Amino acid sequence: MRLFIIIIIFIFLASTAWAEGEAYEDTLSGKKCSEHRQQWNCVYKVGKDLEFSIDGIGMPDTAITVTRTKGLDGDYYASFGLMHGCMIIKHGSKSKLFFMDFAFVSPKNGKVYRTWQECQAGY
Repeated sequence: MRLFIIIIIFIFLASTAWAEGEAYEDTLSGKKCSEHRQQWNCVYKVGKDLEFSIDGIGMPDTAITVTRTKGLDGDYYASFGLMHGCMIIKHGSKSKLFFMDFAFVSPKNGKVYRTWQECQAGY
């Protein structure tokens, strides 16, 4: 009986640890793009709490719209880096990866990057 309880606890703890993904992987897997009137638009659903879109990717009037967020209290939230010109995807404050793991999304090409340097360069 003790072994059964230990196995159940291990399965629960392991699934909790695995549920928290990397920002890069979660952002990339939640990316859906389409072309509309010769413009590329992408919607990014990251985790359960963050959703944003980039419309007119690469155009002079590109727009970024955050459509769902719980801010720091969510599993993910976003900010914009003026220096490199990319969206920064961050884990929420309750995450073990808070302020340690990021993803970067370029409004110039819609791609997801692991570092701001790659995002700024846009390759």
